[in-house]
Amino acid sequence: MPTTNGGSTAQPGSEQLYDALVDAGVDLLVGLPGTQTLPLDRTVEQRSDIRYVMARHETAIPHIAWGHYETSGTVAATLTVPGPGDTNAMHGLKNALDDRVPLIHVAADADPADRGKGPIHEIEPETYDTVVKENISIERPVEFQQAIQSGIETALTPPRGPVRLGVPKSLLEAEFRSPAVTIDPQTSRFDGDAEYEDAKQLLADAERPVVYLGVGARRSGDPDSIRALVETLNAPVVASYKGKGVFPEDDPRWLGVTGSHLPSGATKTLETADVVLALGTRFDGVTTADWSLPMGEKLVHVTLETSRIDIAYDADIAIVADVASAVDRLRAGLRSASRPDTAWDGASIGDRVRAEYDDQLHARGLLEDETPIATAGALRTLRDVLPRETVVTTDIGGFRLWAKQTFETYEPQTYVTAGSWAGMGVGLPAAIGAKLAAPDRPVVALTGDGGAMMCLQELHTAAAYDLDVVTILFNNQDYGIISKSPEIDQYAEGHRFDWSSPEFAAIAEGFGCRGETVRTLAELESAVDAALARADGPELIDVRVDPDEPTAATVAEYDSSVEF
Repeated sequence: MPTTNGGSTAQPGSEQLYDALVDAGVDLLVGLPGTQTLPLDRTVEQRSDIRYVMARHETAIPHIAWGHYETSGTVAATLTVPGPGDTNAMHGLKNALDDRVPLIHVAADADPADRGKGPIHEIEPETYDTVVKENISIERPVEFQQAIQSGIETALTPPRGPVRLGVPKSLLEAEFRSPAVTIDPQTSRFDGDAEYEDAKQLLADAERPVVYLGVGARRSGDPDSIRALVETLNAPVVASYKGKGVFPEDDPRWLGVTGSHLPSGATKTLETADVVLALGTRFDGVTTADWSLPMGEKLVHVTLETSRIDIAYDADIAIVADVASAVDRLRAGLRSASRPDTAWDGASIGDRVRAEYDDQLHARGLLEDETPIATAGALRTLRDVLPRETVVTTDIGGFRLWAKQTFETYEPQTYVTAGSWAGMGVGLPAAIGAKLAAPDRPVVALTGDGGAMMCLQELHTAAAYDLDVVTILFNNQDYGIISKSPEIDQYAEGHRFDWSSPEFAAIAEGFGCRGETVRTLAELESAVDAALARADGPELIDVRVDPDEPTAATVAEYDSSVEF
Protein backbone atom coordinates (compact mmCIF):
# COMPACT_ATOMS: atom_id res chain seq x y z
CA MET A 1 0.00 0.00 0.00
CA PRO A 2 1.31 3.49 -0.76
CA THR A 3 2.34 5.46 2.29
CA THR A 4 2.10 9.23 2.61
CA ASN A 5 3.57 11.47 5.29
CA GLY A 6 4.89 14.94 5.82
CA GLY A 7 3.26 18.32 6.20
CA SER A 8 3.51 22.08 5.85
CA THR A 9 4.18 22.82 9.54
CA ALA A 10 7.77 22.98 10.74
CA GLN A 11 8.47 20.31 13.36
CA PRO A 12 11.59 18.90 14.99
CA GLY A 13 12.99 15.94 13.12
CA SER A 14 12.49 13.76 16.18
CA GLU A 15 8.74 14.50 16.10
CA GLN A 16 8.51 13.74 12.40
CA LEU A 17 10.38 10.46 12.84
CA TYR A 18 8.17 9.53 15.79
CA ASP A 19 5.02 10.15 13.75
CA ALA A 20 6.34 8.01 10.90
CA LEU A 21 7.05 5.12 13.29
CA VAL A 22 3.55 5.37 14.78
CA ASP A 23 2.03 5.39 11.29
CA ALA A 24 3.98 2.18 10.55
CA GLY A 25 2.45 0.44 13.57
CA VAL A 26 5.53 0.61 15.78
CA ASP A 27 4.56 0.54 19.46
CA LEU A 28 7.94 -0.28 21.04
CA LEU A 29 11.31 1.45 20.86
CA VAL A 30 14.28 -0.25 22.51
CA GLY A 31 17.32 1.91 23.15
CA LEU A 32 20.01 3.16 25.46
CA PRO A 33 20.17 6.95 25.79
CA GLY A 34 23.27 8.74 24.60
CA THR A 35 24.17 12.33 23.85
CA GLN A 36 23.32 12.00 20.17
CA THR A 37 20.02 10.15 20.68
CA LEU A 38 18.51 12.44 23.34
CA PRO A 39 16.14 14.38 21.03
CA LEU A 40 14.35 11.17 20.02
CA ASP A 41 14.65 9.67 23.52
CA ARG A 42 12.84 12.73 24.93
CA THR A 43 10.13 12.64 22.27
CA VAL A 44 9.33 8.98 22.92
CA GLU A 45 9.29 9.52 26.68
CA GLN A 46 6.99 12.55 26.40
CA ARG A 47 4.46 10.98 24.05
CA SER A 48 2.32 7.91 24.63
CA ASP A 49 1.97 5.94 21.39
CA ILE A 50 5.33 4.16 21.62
CA ARG A 51 6.69 2.46 24.72
CA TYR A 52 10.35 3.13 25.51
CA VAL A 53 12.37 0.25 26.98
CA MET A 54 15.97 0.87 27.98
CA ALA A 55 18.33 -2.08 27.68
CA ARG A 56 21.53 -2.37 29.71
CA HIS A 57 23.81 -3.03 26.74
CA GLU A 58 23.52 -2.07 23.08
CA THR A 59 24.10 -5.65 21.95
CA ALA A 60 20.79 -6.63 23.55
CA ILE A 61 18.78 -3.85 21.91
CA PRO A 62 18.03 -5.55 18.56
CA HIS A 63 17.66 -8.95 20.28
CA ILE A 64 14.80 -7.55 22.37
CA ALA A 65 13.12 -6.14 19.25
CA TRP A 66 13.71 -9.47 17.46
CA GLY A 67 12.02 -11.46 20.24
CA HIS A 68 9.13 -8.98 20.24
CA TYR A 69 8.51 -9.50 16.51
CA GLU A 70 8.91 -13.28 16.61
CA THR A 71 6.24 -13.49 19.31
CA SER A 72 3.74 -10.94 17.99
CA GLY A 73 4.51 -10.17 14.34
CA THR A 74 4.68 -6.48 15.31
CA VAL A 75 7.74 -4.54 14.21
CA ALA A 76 9.73 -2.61 16.82
CA ALA A 77 12.23 0.23 16.47
CA THR A 78 15.71 0.35 17.95
CA LEU A 79 17.92 3.33 18.79
CA THR A 80 21.66 3.61 19.44
CA VAL A 81 24.41 6.19 19.36
CA PRO A 82 26.75 6.01 16.35
CA GLY A 83 30.03 4.14 16.37
CA PRO A 84 30.20 1.91 19.47
CA GLY A 85 26.43 1.73 19.83
CA ASP A 86 25.87 0.87 16.20
CA THR A 87 28.67 -1.69 16.06
CA ASN A 88 27.43 -3.37 19.24
CA ALA A 89 24.02 -3.64 17.59
CA MET A 90 25.45 -5.22 14.43
CA HIS A 91 25.25 -8.72 15.91
CA GLY A 92 21.49 -8.44 16.41
CA LEU A 93 20.91 -6.66 13.10
CA LYS A 94 22.65 -9.45 11.19
CA ASN A 95 20.64 -12.05 13.11
CA ALA A 96 17.43 -10.21 12.18
CA LEU A 97 18.56 -10.02 8.54
CA ASP A 98 19.18 -13.77 8.33
CA ASP A 99 15.92 -14.51 10.17
CA ARG A 100 13.89 -12.17 7.93
CA VAL A 101 12.77 -10.03 10.87
CA PRO A 102 11.92 -6.37 10.14
CA LEU A 103 13.40 -3.81 12.52
CA ILE A 104 13.58 -0.03 12.14
CA HIS A 105 17.04 0.71 13.50
CA VAL A 106 17.70 4.42 14.11
CA ALA A 107 21.33 5.44 14.56
CA ALA A 108 22.13 8.99 15.58
CA ASP A 109 24.88 9.48 13.01
CA ALA A 110 27.65 12.04 13.11
CA ASP A 111 26.70 15.36 11.55
CA PRO A 112 27.58 15.37 7.82
CA ALA A 113 29.42 18.69 8.23
CA ASP A 114 31.74 17.10 10.81
CA ARG A 115 32.60 13.90 8.98
CA GLY A 116 36.29 13.41 8.44
CA LYS A 117 37.17 15.78 11.28
CA GLY A 118 37.07 13.13 13.99
CA PRO A 119 33.80 13.84 15.87
CA ILE A 120 33.02 11.47 18.71
CA HIS A 121 32.02 7.94 17.63
CA GLU A 122 32.68 8.66 13.96
CA ILE A 123 32.65 5.65 11.66
CA GLU A 124 31.91 5.31 7.97
CA PRO A 125 28.15 4.80 7.47
CA GLU A 126 28.74 2.07 4.88
CA THR A 127 30.18 -0.10 7.69
CA TYR A 128 26.67 -1.44 8.22
CA ASP A 129 25.75 -2.24 4.62
CA THR A 130 26.10 -6.02 5.01
CA VAL A 131 24.10 -6.46 8.24
CA VAL A 132 20.84 -4.80 7.17
CA LYS A 133 18.48 -5.07 4.24
CA GLU A 134 19.09 -1.39 3.47
CA ASN A 135 21.35 1.21 5.05
CA ILE A 136 20.08 4.77 4.61
CA SER A 137 21.99 7.90 5.59
CA ILE A 138 19.81 10.99 5.90
CA GLU A 139 21.66 14.29 5.52
CA ARG A 140 19.17 17.01 4.50
CA PRO A 141 15.68 18.09 5.59
CA VAL A 142 14.38 17.87 2.03
CA GLU A 143 15.02 14.11 1.93
CA PHE A 144 13.95 13.36 5.51
CA GLN A 145 10.41 12.05 4.97
CA GLN A 146 11.24 10.26 1.74
CA ALA A 147 14.15 8.39 3.29
CA ILE A 148 12.23 7.38 6.42
CA GLN A 149 9.16 6.20 4.52
CA SER A 150 11.23 4.33 1.96
CA GLY A 151 13.19 2.63 4.73
CA ILE A 152 10.08 1.51 6.57
CA GLU A 153 8.54 0.18 3.36
CA THR A 154 11.72 -1.75 2.60
CA ALA A 155 11.78 -3.32 6.06
CA LEU A 156 8.17 -4.47 5.74
CA THR A 157 8.31 -5.72 2.15
CA PRO A 158 8.88 -9.51 1.88
CA PRO A 159 11.38 -10.94 2.32
CA ARG A 160 11.44 -8.66 5.35
CA GLY A 161 14.50 -7.48 7.22
CA PRO A 162 16.09 -4.74 9.32
CA VAL A 163 16.68 -1.28 7.87
CA ARG A 164 19.15 1.21 9.35
CA LEU A 165 18.25 4.90 9.33
CA GLY A 166 21.30 7.04 9.99
CA VAL A 167 19.89 10.35 11.28
CA PRO A 168 22.27 13.05 12.58
CA LYS A 169 21.42 14.63 15.93
CA SER A 170 21.28 18.00 14.19
CA LEU A 171 18.32 16.78 12.11
CA LEU A 172 16.60 15.27 15.13
CA GLU A 173 16.87 18.62 16.94
CA ALA A 174 16.16 21.03 14.10
CA GLU A 175 12.69 22.24 13.17
CA PHE A 176 11.95 22.09 9.46
CA ARG A 177 9.31 21.28 6.89
CA SER A 178 9.87 18.05 5.01
CA PRO A 179 7.89 17.53 1.80
CA ALA A 180 5.09 14.97 1.99
CA VAL A 181 5.95 11.80 0.10
CA THR A 182 4.10 8.84 -1.35
CA ILE A 183 6.00 5.57 -1.51
CA ASP A 184 4.67 2.92 -3.86
CA PRO A 185 7.17 0.05 -3.76
CA GLN A 186 7.64 -1.98 -6.87
CA THR A 187 6.81 -5.62 -6.26
CA SER A 188 8.10 -8.34 -8.56
CA ARG A 189 5.49 -10.97 -9.32
CA PHE A 190 6.32 -14.30 -10.90
CA ASP A 191 3.72 -16.21 -12.89
CA GLY A 192 5.07 -19.74 -12.43
CA ASP A 193 2.04 -21.55 -13.90
CA ALA A 194 4.19 -24.14 -15.63
CA GLU A 195 6.24 -24.74 -12.49
CA TYR A 196 3.10 -25.23 -10.41
CA GLU A 197 1.67 -27.73 -12.87
CA ASP A 198 4.93 -29.69 -12.91
CA ALA A 199 5.16 -29.62 -9.12
CA LYS A 200 1.56 -30.77 -8.64
CA GLN A 201 2.10 -33.68 -11.03
CA LEU A 202 5.35 -34.67 -9.33
CA LEU A 203 3.74 -34.57 -5.89
CA ALA A 204 0.61 -36.40 -7.07
CA ASP A 205 2.78 -39.24 -8.39
CA ALA A 206 5.13 -39.30 -5.39
CA GLU A 207 5.21 -42.50 -3.37
CA ARG A 208 7.67 -41.26 -0.75
CA PRO A 209 7.20 -37.47 -0.30
CA VAL A 210 8.74 -35.45 2.56
CA VAL A 211 7.86 -31.84 3.45
CA TYR A 212 10.69 -29.57 4.65
CA LEU A 213 9.69 -26.32 6.42
CA GLY A 214 11.99 -23.28 6.56
CA VAL A 215 11.94 -19.63 7.58
CA GLY A 216 9.57 -18.72 4.74
CA ALA A 217 6.98 -21.12 6.15
CA ARG A 218 7.28 -19.27 9.46
CA ARG A 219 7.03 -15.81 7.93
CA SER A 220 4.20 -16.22 5.43
CA GLY A 221 2.84 -19.72 5.80
CA ASP A 222 -0.49 -20.54 7.42
CA PRO A 223 0.15 -23.46 9.80
CA ASP A 224 -3.35 -24.87 9.22
CA SER A 225 -2.92 -24.81 5.43
CA ILE A 226 0.52 -26.38 5.70
CA ARG A 227 -0.82 -29.14 7.92
CA ALA A 228 -3.67 -29.75 5.47
CA LEU A 229 -1.15 -30.10 2.61
CA VAL A 230 0.91 -32.51 4.70
CA GLU A 231 -2.23 -34.57 5.37
CA THR A 232 -3.11 -34.60 1.67
CA LEU A 233 0.35 -35.94 0.86
CA ASN A 234 0.46 -38.08 4.03
CA ALA A 235 4.10 -37.03 4.18
CA PRO A 236 6.54 -37.02 7.09
CA VAL A 237 7.81 -33.55 8.05
CA VAL A 238 11.16 -32.02 8.93
CA ALA A 239 11.98 -28.38 9.64
CA SER A 240 14.96 -26.08 9.73
CA TYR A 241 15.79 -24.18 12.92
CA LYS A 242 13.47 -21.36 11.86
CA GLY A 243 10.78 -23.75 10.66
CA LYS A 244 10.47 -25.39 14.07
CA GLY A 245 7.00 -24.72 15.45
CA VAL A 246 5.24 -24.26 12.11
CA PHE A 247 4.13 -27.90 12.26
CA PRO A 248 2.90 -29.27 15.62
CA GLU A 249 5.41 -31.74 16.96
CA ASP A 250 2.80 -33.92 18.64
CA ASP A 251 1.57 -34.84 15.16
CA PRO A 252 2.76 -38.38 14.33
CA ARG A 253 4.21 -37.22 10.99
CA TRP A 254 6.85 -35.14 12.75
CA LEU A 255 10.47 -36.35 12.24
CA GLY A 256 12.71 -33.64 13.70
CA VAL A 257 14.77 -30.52 13.11
CA THR A 258 17.47 -30.80 10.48
CA GLY A 259 21.15 -30.43 11.28
CA SER A 260 23.94 -32.66 12.56
CA HIS A 261 21.62 -33.72 15.41
CA LEU A 262 18.73 -34.94 13.21
CA PRO A 263 17.79 -38.47 14.33
CA SER A 264 19.31 -41.10 12.10
CA GLY A 265 15.89 -42.44 11.11
CA ALA A 266 14.86 -39.00 9.86
CA THR A 267 18.02 -38.70 7.79
CA LYS A 268 17.29 -42.13 6.34
CA THR A 269 13.77 -40.98 5.49
CA LEU A 270 15.12 -37.99 3.55
CA GLU A 271 17.55 -40.26 1.74
CA THR A 272 14.71 -42.61 0.75
CA ALA A 273 12.30 -39.87 -0.36
CA ASP A 274 11.42 -39.65 -4.02
CA VAL A 275 10.26 -36.01 -3.68
CA VAL A 276 11.16 -33.39 -1.08
CA LEU A 277 8.90 -30.33 -1.02
CA ALA A 278 10.99 -27.55 0.59
CA LEU A 279 8.85 -24.61 1.70
CA GLY A 280 10.76 -21.39 2.30
CA THR A 281 14.08 -22.83 3.38
CA ARG A 282 17.44 -21.23 2.65
CA PHE A 283 19.38 -24.53 2.98
CA ASP A 284 22.05 -22.90 5.13
CA GLY A 285 25.06 -24.81 6.42
CA VAL A 286 23.87 -25.04 10.04
CA THR A 287 20.60 -26.79 9.26
CA THR A 288 21.93 -29.07 6.53
CA ALA A 289 25.02 -30.29 8.44
CA ASP A 290 27.16 -28.32 5.98
CA TRP A 291 25.05 -29.48 3.04
CA SER A 292 25.59 -33.18 3.73
CA LEU A 293 21.90 -33.81 4.44
CA PRO A 294 20.21 -35.91 1.70
CA MET A 295 17.38 -34.23 -0.14
CA GLY A 296 15.62 -37.10 -1.89
CA GLU A 297 15.57 -37.99 -5.56
CA LYS A 298 13.66 -34.88 -6.66
CA LEU A 299 13.50 -31.44 -5.03
CA VAL A 300 10.71 -28.86 -5.30
CA HIS A 301 12.00 -25.61 -3.79
CA VAL A 302 9.52 -22.81 -2.94
CA THR A 303 11.16 -19.51 -2.02
CA LEU A 304 10.81 -15.77 -2.52
CA GLU A 305 14.57 -15.43 -2.72
CA THR A 306 15.78 -16.21 -6.22
CA SER A 307 19.36 -15.84 -4.95
CA ARG A 308 18.92 -19.07 -2.92
CA ILE A 309 17.77 -21.26 -5.80
CA ASP A 310 20.28 -23.88 -7.02
CA ILE A 311 22.95 -22.67 -4.59
CA ALA A 312 23.10 -25.34 -1.89
CA TYR A 313 20.91 -27.94 -3.62
CA ASP A 314 19.82 -28.06 -7.24
CA ALA A 315 16.05 -27.82 -7.55
CA ASP A 316 14.25 -29.99 -10.07
CA ILE A 317 11.38 -27.50 -9.84
CA ALA A 318 11.79 -23.99 -8.40
CA ILE A 319 8.72 -21.93 -7.53
CA VAL A 320 9.32 -18.24 -6.76
CA ALA A 321 6.52 -17.35 -4.37
CA ASP A 322 5.67 -16.82 -0.74
CA VAL A 323 4.85 -20.03 1.08
CA ALA A 324 1.22 -19.15 1.81
CA SER A 325 0.24 -18.66 -1.83
CA ALA A 326 2.31 -21.65 -2.99
CA VAL A 327 0.71 -23.98 -0.44
CA ASP A 328 -2.78 -22.84 -1.44
CA ARG A 329 -2.11 -23.44 -5.13
CA LEU A 330 -0.49 -26.82 -4.55
CA ARG A 331 -3.32 -27.96 -2.28
CA ALA A 332 -5.92 -26.92 -4.86
CA GLY A 333 -4.16 -28.97 -7.51
CA LEU A 334 -3.75 -32.05 -5.31
CA ARG A 335 -7.27 -32.31 -3.87
CA SER A 336 -8.60 -34.02 -7.00
CA ALA A 337 -5.47 -36.05 -7.69
CA SER A 338 -5.41 -39.71 -6.70
CA ARG A 339 -2.35 -40.71 -4.69
CA PRO A 340 -0.49 -43.93 -5.52
CA ASP A 341 -1.69 -46.99 -3.60
CA THR A 342 1.95 -47.72 -2.85
CA ALA A 343 2.55 -44.34 -1.16
CA TRP A 344 4.04 -44.55 2.31
CA ASP A 345 2.24 -43.60 5.52
CA GLY A 346 3.85 -40.49 6.96
CA ALA A 347 2.31 -41.00 10.40
CA SER A 348 3.66 -44.52 10.70
CA ILE A 349 7.13 -43.37 9.64
CA GLY A 350 7.13 -40.47 12.07
CA ASP A 351 6.01 -42.68 14.95
CA ARG A 352 8.77 -45.20 14.28
CA VAL A 353 11.51 -42.59 13.80
CA ARG A 354 10.66 -40.78 17.04
CA ALA A 355 10.23 -44.00 19.02
CA GLU A 356 13.61 -45.23 17.83
CA TYR A 357 15.21 -41.93 18.85
CA ASP A 358 13.59 -42.09 22.29
CA ASP A 359 14.97 -45.60 22.69
CA GLN A 360 18.44 -44.14 22.17
CA LEU A 361 17.83 -41.52 24.87
CA HIS A 362 16.60 -44.14 27.34
CA ALA A 363 19.42 -46.54 26.54
CA ARG A 364 21.97 -43.86 27.41
CA GLY A 365 20.15 -42.87 30.59
CA LEU A 366 19.57 -39.33 29.32
CA LEU A 367 16.00 -39.10 30.57
CA GLU A 368 16.63 -40.43 34.06
CA ASP A 369 16.44 -38.37 37.25
CA GLU A 370 19.99 -39.11 38.31
CA THR A 371 22.64 -36.65 39.49
CA PRO A 372 24.07 -35.06 37.47
CA ILE A 373 21.04 -34.80 35.19
CA ALA A 374 21.21 -34.74 31.40
CA THR A 375 20.05 -31.80 29.28
CA ALA A 376 17.60 -33.97 27.32
CA GLY A 377 15.88 -35.05 30.51
CA ALA A 378 15.68 -31.47 31.75
CA LEU A 379 14.10 -30.34 28.48
CA ARG A 380 11.53 -33.13 28.56
CA THR A 381 10.70 -32.17 32.15
CA LEU A 382 10.27 -28.53 31.10
CA ARG A 383 7.94 -29.52 28.29
CA ASP A 384 5.81 -31.50 30.71
CA VAL A 385 5.52 -28.68 33.25
CA LEU A 386 5.20 -25.63 30.95
CA PRO A 387 1.75 -24.70 29.64
CA ARG A 388 1.30 -25.29 25.93
CA GLU A 389 0.96 -21.55 25.24
CA THR A 390 4.30 -20.69 26.89
CA VAL A 391 6.66 -18.61 24.74
CA VAL A 392 10.13 -20.16 24.89
CA THR A 393 13.21 -18.32 23.63
CA THR A 394 16.61 -19.95 23.25
CA ASP A 395 20.18 -18.80 23.35
CA ILE A 396 22.96 -20.61 21.50
CA GLY A 397 24.86 -23.62 22.81
CA GLY A 398 24.83 -27.38 23.17
CA PHE A 399 21.53 -27.28 25.06
CA ARG A 400 19.88 -25.65 22.03
CA LEU A 401 20.81 -28.57 19.80
CA TRP A 402 19.18 -30.90 22.30
CA ALA A 403 16.12 -28.63 22.37
CA LYS A 404 15.67 -29.03 18.61
CA GLN A 405 14.80 -32.70 19.09
CA THR A 406 13.64 -33.11 22.69
CA PHE A 407 11.55 -29.98 23.40
CA GLU A 408 8.29 -30.25 21.50
CA THR A 409 6.90 -27.07 19.92
CA TYR A 410 3.40 -26.59 18.59
CA GLU A 411 3.07 -23.06 17.17
CA PRO A 412 5.57 -20.69 15.50
CA GLN A 413 5.13 -17.82 17.95
CA THR A 414 5.76 -20.04 20.97
CA TYR A 415 9.36 -20.84 20.01
CA VAL A 416 11.91 -18.11 19.32
CA THR A 417 15.38 -19.14 18.21
CA ALA A 418 18.07 -17.79 15.91
CA GLY A 419 18.72 -19.30 12.52
CA SER A 420 22.01 -19.61 10.68
CA TRP A 421 23.67 -16.57 12.29
CA ALA A 422 23.73 -18.45 15.60
CA GLY A 423 25.36 -15.76 17.74
CA MET A 424 25.38 -16.17 21.51
CA GLY A 425 23.74 -13.81 23.99
CA VAL A 426 20.27 -13.70 22.39
CA GLY A 427 18.07 -15.82 24.66
CA LEU A 428 17.37 -13.55 27.63
CA PRO A 429 16.96 -10.32 25.60
CA ALA A 430 14.58 -12.15 23.23
CA ALA A 431 12.52 -13.28 26.23
CA ILE A 432 12.24 -9.66 27.39
CA GLY A 433 10.94 -8.70 23.94
CA ALA A 434 8.56 -11.67 23.97
CA LYS A 435 7.14 -10.72 27.36
CA LEU A 436 6.63 -7.13 26.22
CA ALA A 437 4.72 -8.49 23.23
CA ALA A 438 2.74 -11.13 25.17
CA PRO A 439 2.37 -9.93 28.78
CA ASP A 440 -0.42 -12.41 29.55
CA ARG A 441 1.50 -15.53 28.50
CA PRO A 442 4.26 -17.35 30.37
CA VAL A 443 7.70 -16.58 28.89
CA VAL A 444 10.75 -18.75 29.50
CA ALA A 445 14.31 -18.15 28.30
CA LEU A 446 16.53 -21.19 27.74
CA THR A 447 20.24 -20.41 27.94
CA GLY A 448 23.59 -21.95 28.74
CA ASP A 449 26.21 -20.70 31.13
CA GLY A 450 28.33 -19.43 28.23
CA GLY A 451 25.51 -17.58 26.46
CA ALA A 452 24.21 -16.17 29.74
CA MET A 453 27.54 -14.49 30.45
CA MET A 454 27.09 -12.49 27.23
CA CYS A 455 23.77 -10.95 28.23
CA LEU A 456 23.35 -11.47 31.98
CA GLN A 457 23.05 -7.74 32.60
CA GLU A 458 19.63 -7.84 30.94
CA LEU A 459 18.27 -9.49 34.08
CA HIS A 460 18.38 -5.94 35.40
CA THR A 461 16.25 -4.77 32.47
CA ALA A 462 13.69 -7.49 33.24
CA ALA A 463 13.69 -6.47 36.91
CA ALA A 464 13.39 -2.75 36.13
CA TYR A 465 10.24 -3.37 34.06
CA ASP A 466 8.90 -6.06 36.43
CA LEU A 467 8.70 -8.66 33.67
CA ASP A 468 7.71 -12.20 34.66
CA VAL A 469 10.43 -13.93 32.65
CA VAL A 470 11.81 -17.26 33.88
CA THR A 471 15.38 -17.97 32.75
CA ILE A 472 16.37 -21.65 32.71
CA LEU A 473 20.16 -21.79 32.69
CA PHE A 474 21.74 -25.12 31.65
CA ASN A 475 25.01 -25.01 33.56
CA ASN A 476 27.68 -27.56 32.61
CA GLN A 477 30.53 -25.21 33.57
CA ASP A 478 32.04 -25.62 30.13
CA TYR A 479 31.92 -24.36 26.57
CA GLY A 480 30.75 -27.87 25.78
CA ILE A 481 29.84 -27.23 22.17
CA ILE A 482 33.53 -26.44 21.60
CA SER A 483 35.30 -28.79 24.00
CA LYS A 484 33.23 -31.73 22.69
CA SER A 485 33.70 -30.83 19.05
CA PRO A 486 35.28 -33.66 17.02
CA GLU A 487 37.69 -31.05 15.65
CA ILE A 488 39.16 -30.10 19.03
CA ASP A 489 41.64 -32.98 19.10
CA GLN A 490 43.25 -31.63 15.93
CA TYR A 491 44.53 -28.74 18.01
CA ALA A 492 44.90 -30.04 21.55
CA GLU A 493 44.23 -33.70 22.24
CA GLY A 494 41.97 -34.17 25.23
CA HIS A 495 41.92 -30.43 25.86
CA ARG A 496 39.04 -28.91 27.78
CA PHE A 497 38.68 -25.19 28.10
CA ASP A 498 39.22 -23.88 31.59
CA TRP A 499 35.75 -22.58 32.29
CA SER A 500 34.15 -22.19 35.66
CA SER A 501 30.77 -20.60 36.14
CA PRO A 502 29.90 -18.00 38.77
CA GLU A 503 27.03 -18.40 41.20
CA PHE A 504 24.28 -17.38 38.82
CA ALA A 505 21.52 -17.51 41.44
CA ALA A 506 23.41 -15.01 43.60
CA ILE A 507 24.01 -12.71 40.61
CA ALA A 508 20.29 -12.86 39.77
CA GLU A 509 19.47 -11.78 43.32
CA GLY A 510 21.87 -8.87 42.95
CA PHE A 511 20.01 -7.71 39.84
CA GLY A 512 16.71 -7.75 41.73
CA CYS A 513 15.54 -11.16 40.49
CA ARG A 514 14.83 -14.39 42.31
CA GLY A 515 17.58 -17.01 41.93
CA GLU A 516 17.62 -20.75 42.60
CA THR A 517 19.93 -23.70 41.87
CA VAL A 518 18.57 -27.19 41.13
CA ARG A 519 20.34 -30.53 40.61
CA THR A 520 17.55 -33.03 39.95
CA LEU A 521 14.61 -33.25 37.57
CA ALA A 522 12.21 -33.27 40.51
CA GLU A 523 13.77 -30.05 41.84
CA LEU A 524 13.53 -28.49 38.37
CA GLU A 525 9.85 -29.37 38.04
CA SER A 526 9.10 -27.96 41.47
CA ALA A 527 11.07 -24.75 40.84
CA VAL A 528 9.35 -24.06 37.51
CA ASP A 529 5.91 -24.80 38.94
CA ALA A 530 6.57 -22.34 41.78
CA ALA A 531 7.92 -19.65 39.44
CA LEU A 532 4.88 -19.87 37.17
CA ALA A 533 2.55 -19.74 40.16
CA ARG A 534 4.29 -16.67 41.62
CA ALA A 535 4.55 -14.68 38.36
CA ASP A 536 5.82 -11.71 40.37
CA GLY A 537 8.97 -10.69 38.51
CA PRO A 538 11.96 -12.26 36.77
CA GLU A 539 13.48 -15.49 38.07
CA LEU A 540 16.57 -17.50 37.20
CA ILE A 541 16.86 -21.25 37.74
CA ASP A 542 20.44 -22.54 37.53
CA VAL A 543 20.16 -26.17 36.36
CA ARG A 544 23.33 -28.18 36.99
CA VAL A 545 23.69 -30.61 34.09
CA ASP A 546 26.25 -33.33 33.39
CA PRO A 547 29.41 -31.79 31.84
CA ASP A 548 30.32 -35.21 30.43
CA GLU A 549 27.02 -35.98 28.70
CA PRO A 550 27.22 -36.84 24.98
CA THR A 551 26.32 -34.22 22.38
CA ALA A 552 23.02 -34.24 20.54
CA ALA A 553 24.87 -34.98 17.30
CA THR A 554 26.65 -37.98 18.81
CA VAL A 555 23.41 -39.54 20.04
CA ALA A 556 21.82 -39.05 16.59
CA GLU A 557 24.50 -41.17 14.89
CA TYR A 558 22.99 -44.63 15.47
CA ASP A 559 22.24 -47.19 12.76
CA SER A 560 18.53 -46.75 12.12
CA SER A 561 16.49 -49.91 11.69
CA VAL A 562 13.41 -48.04 10.40
CA GLU A 563 12.09 -49.74 7.27
CA PHE A 564 9.90 -48.23 4.60
